[in-house]
Amino acid sequence: MHSDWQLAAIAEAQLSAPLAVYLKINSGMNRLGFAPARLPQVWQQAQQIRNIAAITLMSHFATADGPQGVTQQMATIDAAAAALPLPRCLANSAATLWHPATHGSWVRPGIVLYGASPSGQWRDIAETGLQPTMSLRSEIIALQTLQPGDRVGYGWRYAASAVQRIGIVACGYADGYPRHAPSGTPVWVDGVLTRTVGTVSMDMLAVDLTSCPQASIGTPVELWGRHLPVDEVAAAAGTLGYELLTALAQRVPVVSG
Repeated sequence: MHSDWQLAAIAEAQLSAPLAVYLKINSGMNRLGFAPARLPQVWQQAQQIRNIAAITLMSHFATADGPQGVTQQMATIDAAAAALPLPRCLANSAATLWHPATHGSWVRPGIVLYGASPSGQWRDIAETGLQPTMSLRSEIIALQTLQPGDRVGYGWRYAASAVQRIGIVACGYADGYPRHAPSGTPVWVDGVLTRTVGTVSMDMLAVDLTSCPQASIGTPVELWGRHLPVDEVAAAAGTLGYELLTALAQRVPVVSG
């Protein structure tokens, strides 16, 4: 609950049972939340609404994953809520990992539940024991042998400098793989770490098989997952693991287990 219109909507709703609500304070991120100075008043109002049962204070940290940390926002929260007996739910993934003073009554991890790093750097969580829960996999559907000077894909952005064997993988930007991933983006082919070559197409991408002479039609390919952290792929593509994990298309089959 972050604004007056929601407070009014809950008060007027016909509910079968009262709600447990999270009362959001704008501690500096300036997206959602009541102004800190209004928090005591809003809390008092919420307590008077019969449709509201339990109230938990929440906010969102802007720089918990960076050098600025959470000091400034925590000071704002502490000052606004000092006299209020409210349980707190403040810590996102980064705060859960690196700022124990924010933990309060509940933590609210997100990306770490997928085994990815809130900082975008896998090394920052490599020692935590977290494991990726999502793998994006495909297979090789075609093979090509390039001669020196041969080029690959749209725009001819990659040229072979020597005789080179490449594999064409059934995955592209229509599946959610980043189109802007450059040549050299890591990929795992049949137990070997190699790289993409050329521009990612709508339904396909090409990989270097120089270090994978055993690869053939049907050879499994991991675009990210258990053997290749999504953060490393994201870093190569100039983005974050968050974007890749949330951008997969509905046409990608989901296999559990």
